Amino acid sequence: MTLSQIKIHHFRNIDYAELSLSNHFNYIVGDNGSGKTSLLEAIYMLGHGRAFRHIQSNRIIQHEKPELVLFSQIESSQQTRTIGLSKTRHNENTIKIDGDEGFRLTDLAKLLPIQLITPEGFDLLTGGPKYRRSFIDWGCFHHYPEFVSLWNNLKRLFKQRNALLKQSSNYNQLLPWDKELAPIAEKIGDLRANYCQNIFPQIIETCHDFLPEYQLNCQYYQGWEYGTPYADILYRQFERDKFINYTSLGPHKADLKLRVDNIPVEDLLSRGQLKLVMCALRLSQGEYFSEKTGQSCIYLIDDFASELDQNKRNLLAKRLKSANSQVFITAVNQAQITHMIDENDKIFHINSGIIS
Repeated sequence: MTLSQIKIHHFRNIDYAELSLSNHFNYIVGDNGSGKTSLLEAIYMLGHGRAFRHIQSNRIIQHEKPELVLFSQIESSQQTRTIGLSKTRHNENTIKIDGDEGFRLTDLAKLLPIQLITPEGFDLLTGGPKYRRSFIDWGCFHHYPEFVSLWNNLKRLFKQRNALLKQSSNYNQLLPWDKELAPIAEKIGDLRANYCQNIFPQIIETCHDFLPEYQLNCQYYQGWEYGTPYADILYRQFERDKFINYTSLGPHKADLKLRVDNIPVEDLLSRGQLKLVMCALRLSQGEYFSEKTGQSCIYLIDDFASELDQNKRNLLAKRLKSANSQVFITAVNQAQITHMIDENDKIFHINSGIIS
């Protein structure tokens, strides 16, 4: 899928914009604070139902406006579809697909698979495990149809179990919940492990292309010790969980560990090198998705030039071009992207929220 046009109403500093887009590269050029990132956020929101910088409605809806509205036409080799999203200050969403209402945010995510690369994206490597779980779960969501319902059931059961931990005097009171929880947790662990096993070779190869001087090692941790049934873990951890009123081990503690020479990448690599590893993760995931589904990802890259010298920019640009996907790139000035532009691309200039 690619976006052929987008309309934006009352989103951050963009009062109104209607853009016809290239299905190759789209460059958004403007000074800091002009609204470049807001345009990327509007596209991201069409695929996720939320912005990536702030989740509070009042932070993204224009001052004194009751709601924001986003609309886009999307194209594939088979059909043309329309999607629309409105969000009120009370955080109420209305989602339309092909003019019909009643859809969920997961329906948007299925239609618009998006990979996001931003200066804040270093959290994927240097932040807590939740960022890397989100990375893995993006892949599981798009490749395993049963994953969403399994994850929703898991969250429900964890919420109930944690509430019961505050009231239970012995483990038998939790047993009915744990009998339902354990097989779901193990199934989620298996899906995540399978996805990681499939994508790790692509990540390692891409990292080697970007940073040939390093050999990356990837390891998936499921959230509890391997070889032990999760039901046994829940029983064994009962006293500790009761003391802290929280289920301490499980799929909610899963992580992706990235090392070079057994050293965590965040302890060894420079910021420029970390950005290339982050880009390798996002590109590998998007390319694997395209390979397995026959659909293309949309790539959103904010502040393309930051942290990278000219050689590394050229390397990243070449890889993006070879992906044959729709790409949106922001830059402070056109000189940063001149070497990338070809006849199929479009350049948009933005000043104080006005796009030309």
